[in-house]
Amino acid sequence: MVGGVERPLLNGKFIFIFGTLDQGYWPDGLYTPPNREAMVYDIETLKNLGFNMLRKHIKVENALFYQACDQMGIMIIQDMPSLRPLQSYTGPNCENIPYLPNVEQQVEFDRQLEVLVNQHKSYPSIVTWVIYNEGWGQVTTTYPEFGLTDRVRQLDPTRLIDSTSGWYDHGAGDFSDNHHYANPQCGSPFYSIQSSPYDPTRIGFQGEFGGIGHNLSIANLWNVQDAINTINQTYEIDTSLEAWNYRAHILLGELRDQTALFACSGGVWTQTTDVEGEVNGLLSYDRRVLRCDVEQWKRDIGALYEAAAGRGNGTVVVRGLV
Repeated sequence: MVGGVERPLLNGKFIFIFGTLDQGYWPDGLYTPPNREAMVYDIETLKNLGFNMLRKHIKVENALFYQACDQMGIMIIQDMPSLRPLQSYTGPNCENIPYLPNVEQQVEFDRQLEVLVNQHKSYPSIVTWVIYNEGWGQVTTTYPEFGLTDRVRQLDPTRLIDSTSGWYDHGAGDFSDNHHYANPQCGSPFYSIQSSPYDPTRIGFQGEFGGIGHNLSIANLWNVQDAINTINQTYEIDTSLEAWNYRAHILLGELRDQTALFACSGGVWTQTTDVEGEVNGLLSYDRRVLRCDVEQWKRDIGALYEAAAGRGNGTVVVRGLV
């Protein structure tokens, strides 16, 4: 806590955590990168733009990736890979009945969460564990995130825990995490859809936002018709790179204002690269096109850190200790 506001601390000081949603897909190997240099290129691109974090989304990377982030000074918010997203079927009275994980599936999820933490807690770049994302595979009747949060805390008391990133937040963990596209709603009284209102007893965080798209040549896309057919589901598609960069400037400015005026402590921009059926990356899927106006993005991200620095004064309280 800094100045009466719950904040993430690094070495006892408030740090504004800002990065991208990083899914780690590759057009030639899907989940397997072609080599270490390719992985490092993505990380270097983010660092050059001014990001200090990436959110490793629904994927566990190989050891070389985590070692590179350690060496390059990029923080990682590490997701637990999800069970199936919540879906439903029609009951006998035409009601929607959700498919929920059965007991065996939940037990296996719990086991693999422990494996994830135990195998990766030695990497200093990892600063936060995410248990559930947007309710995917989250049992909503018994609130298992509370027990899982306690278990992760036992396994690794040194990291923060984002128990429910985005939706179905019942108060577990260290973050009050909002997902909203395209505009952010971070640490502020404004909220909509399934994200909960900001909870001042936890860290205000924009777990996902942005997601604006820009279509490219077929040469840069995943050339499979089913994937191409889903491109129009992107939250917003701009017609030119100039328009795309302008919209990014507006959205980053909104996050800056929420940092300066309210209790925003960080955010995650969607996303590092295009993936199959999504054209909202900073980089194209083949990494041949960088959409960003680099100097503009550096200024806008720098302005976020400056706004946060203005809120970093005051008494620092670490888990009840002054």
